[in-house]
Amino acid sequence: MKTTLTLLTALLLAPPALPADEPITNSIGMKLVPIEPGTFTMGQDGPSVSGADKMALHHTEFRSADWDEKPAHRVTITQPFHMSVTEVTLGQFRAFEPDFRKGKAADDEAVGGITWTRAVAFCEWLSKKEGKAYRLPTEAEWEYACRAGTTTLFHTGDTLPEGHQKWFGRRGWRSLYFPDGEMPPEYAWQEGATSLRVAQKAPNAWGLHDMHGNLSEWCLDWYGPYEGDDQTDPLGRSGGDFRVFRGGSHSMLTRMIRSANRGGWIPDASFDHIGFRVVLGDLAKVPPPAPPLNAQNVSQHPAEVVPQDAAVPFFQGPRMYRQIPEGQVGPLFAKHNHSPAIAECPNGDLLAIWYSCVTEPGPELCNAASRLRFGAKDWEAPSPFWDGPDVNDHAPKLWWDGDKTLFHLVFVHAAQNIVRTSTDNGATWSKPRLFPMSGEFGNNIIRTREGVLAISLDGASLVISRDNGQTWTETGAKRSKMELNPGASGPCIAGIHAPLVQLADGRLMAMGRFDNVADQERFGFKMPVSYSSDLGATWTHETSEFPVVSNTQRPVLLRLKEGPIVLCSFTDQARELKKNIAAKGMIFKSTGGEFTGVGLFAAVSYDEGQTWPDRRLITPGRSAKADTNGYLAITQTRDGRIQLITSSRHYTFNLAWLKQLPPAPKK
Repeated sequence: MKTTLTLLTALLLAPPALPADEPITNSIGMKLVPIEPGTFTMGQDGPSVSGADKMALHHTEFRSADWDEKPAHRVTITQPFHMSVTEVTLGQFRAFEPDFRKGKAADDEAVGGITWTRAVAFCEWLSKKEGKAYRLPTEAEWEYACRAGTTTLFHTGDTLPEGHQKWFGRRGWRSLYFPDGEMPPEYAWQEGATSLRVAQKAPNAWGLHDMHGNLSEWCLDWYGPYEGDDQTDPLGRSGGDFRVFRGGSHSMLTRMIRSANRGGWIPDASFDHIGFRVVLGDLAKVPPPAPPLNAQNVSQHPAEVVPQDAAVPFFQGPRMYRQIPEGQVGPLFAKHNHSPAIAECPNGDLLAIWYSCVTEPGPELCNAASRLRFGAKDWEAPSPFWDGPDVNDHAPKLWWDGDKTLFHLVFVHAAQNIVRTSTDNGATWSKPRLFPMSGEFGNNIIRTREGVLAISLDGASLVISRDNGQTWTETGAKRSKMELNPGASGPCIAGIHAPLVQLADGRLMAMGRFDNVADQERFGFKMPVSYSSDLGATWTHETSEFPVVSNTQRPVLLRLKEGPIVLCSFTDQARELKKNIAAKGMIFKSTGGEFTGVGLFAAVSYDEGQTWPDRRLITPGRSAKADTNGYLAITQTRDGRIQLITSSRHYTFNLAWLKQLPPAPKK
């Protein structure tokens, strides 16, 4: 915020920019062309993306609009300005930082991997050097200049010229989007090093190069949804988590580089595919952002929680906590909703979050949320929670520290992980902070008796904090190609998505999932269990007595306030059931004797995970079958009840219900 205020002050005090009537070349060799005032249609209406989960069809939808590009609306730019002909180059940036990437890449390549904050610092430096007010373009200025009087998908028309969109390497993504290896003519597959040389393509009608592709470009605005009415000199929102970027980059689908397409990311985080260009101009006032439903009218009164009778069995569910209308494509998506987390808030509300998307690797993936208000019977309708526009912010986690603070953690593809906190029951959140490491968080945070926060990291060990989440460090090491075996030890947890619990002797216990059949065979197709006595520096691996789980399944562990440990998992691998492989199930007890049950179950251990005598299917009535897949999340609320969610359903029960023998299933 200090940087932004400094920039605003500089813009107010600097001499006025030159009238936008002729091109200029400044002292660092940067060419800028005049952009005259005018009115244009910003955004794109028309058909939305279909929501098809077949990635091979995505490139055919390059004409489709994203939800955040709507409604198309008229925007008037009242002030003339100059805009740099190309993205800021390495040579120009090295005038600001002489040793920047010294010896790497040519001076005429666009500079990428620059944070928004660093781009603003460059503008401040250039403003001082030139005695003129340089800044980033507003999002409206950027699209206005990109379109250059056109109303088509691209400034070149409704298609791009042959070979326009360079695709450097990225074979994995290419095989997903173009499985037959054939790319449409507007793409150009290139092996070898990425080249970001500017001005290699024809400019638009106003003399601007690389407005479609090469690198995405930071804009000045905070990201937010469009208003439907006409706008004059808009500047996005007055605050938020994400600064806008525009234009798209190389090696991505052409629908991502349309004139109307929008992206956004954390201002202090960098992506290799984001650079920037500069303008000379002035600023305007901005409207405050409207909070989503999950953050509206949030009570700030501490809950008066009444403990429930622990001796009386209680079960409720399933209740649907995420109900997104069929066919909805943005800002939430009906197609795929997964990887949930749940936490009790200080005010007694339950808050559930998850990711919503069309396909898991897609840039549309966002974090959604629903709130069950304290004392209410039903969950509120889902609403947006957090989303870096056109950024895959994956596998969200949510945890309450038992005092005032909620933690929201996110794994970001191709970038560092982030953490946010809230001290007002999730009504507002801190600005995102970057973790010093990347990788998917495996399950949820626990606090050890020594006060250390710990969370598993998939394919590795733990991330821990000794100062209540202010700083985090990684322990152990990545698995890489290491072969894991029962009875052996190593620097990583056996399996992914592993929940944690601390045992009475101080050790940590983790129970993971194996997707690889060879791993499953070595552990006898049982769920692996790992133990660490040194906060994840080393682990010993054993087999548990429970069936292994795999794709679309995630187990949970929880230390109950009463003392026992609860495991919730599945009796069979969902991927095998989908192939019509007969379910094996597990043996459960009932008042009518033993029976074989299939699906979601809970097991209770009273001796620190050595044995699990009480087991019960998580299902109402007298069914021998429960949910067969889903990512689980769990917490115990202050009334003593256990809150368990799958990828769509919410169950509430207590320890007494788990210990109670159910009636015999109906035949």
